[in-house]
Parts: sequence; C-alpha cells; structure tokens
Amino acid sequence: MRLYIAGPLFTPYHRDFHAANVRRLRAAGHECFVPQEQEHNAHQSKSVPEQVFHVDLEGVQWANVLVALLDGPDVSSGTACEMGIFYELALHDPQKLGMLGILTDDRPRLRNTSSVGESINFFTLGCLEKVGNVYHSVDGVIEHLAKWQRELDA
Repeated sequence: MRLYIAGPLFTPYHRDFHAANVRRLRAAGHECFVPQEQEHNAHQSKSVPEQVFHVDLEGVQWANVLVALLDGPDVSSGTACEMGIFYELALHDPQKLGMLGILTDDRPRLRNTSSVGESINFFTLGCLEKVGNVYHSVDGVIEHLAKWQRELDA
C-alpha cells in the first residue's frame, strides 16, 4: 500500500520516531511518502509555504492510507490539515482506504475526556475514526494494514 506519514517534524524525537516506524512499514512491504525525506524539508530555511504545500499535497493525493502521529498536547496543525484533506479525498476516491493514528501518549486515555482541553481534539479524532482507527504503536497500524490488504485480495 502507499502510505502518507503525517506528523510533526520539529524535534529529533519526532524525526527519529517517524524514521523507525517507516523502516518497519517498508519492511512490511509498504511504500511511504515521508515529508521529512522530501527535499523541501531537508533545507527548511529555503522552503516556502507554497513549495511545502505543493509537494506534501501530492503525497497526500498519491497515498491509499494516511498514518498520523497524534502525540503532543494537541495534534500538529499540519497533521490535522493533512488528515482533513485526505478525509475529503477519501469521500470521492475508493483507492483511499482510510487513516490510522498512532497515539503513544497514555495521558489522553487516562484523563476525564469531558473537560475541554483534557484530551485529543474530538473533531480531529472523529475525522480519523470515521475512516480508520487509533493504535498505541506502529504494531497496530501494521496489523490493520495487513487486514485491509487481505480484504483487497479477497
């Protein structure tokens, strides 16, 4: 499957986490569009918003599945935008299978979600869960992708 890897790229943790997940996803046979591997992100000081948008939008359009890192005090605004674009494309394109989230942070699961600001943004989460699922690690994502692949092959 063709995967778009969405998530913040702003810290060494984020970049290393994405890289480790991408190695596993590629080992499982998936093609991955990874924004941090794109030329515009290799030289961020030269990047302009139009260039970043154009390249990453092509990646979102190319992908069958969007895999989103949801960790942090709130989902990265870029990730939320990518998810919204993918969701809209999926409404009109049967090649778009869905979105899968990775949420390693236990705090949203342990909080009282009835309080504002106590959990992941419900609109963002609802968008993802409408066409996919959230997992605690890339293991769940790999299993879900295998399930979708079996359904396609049947």
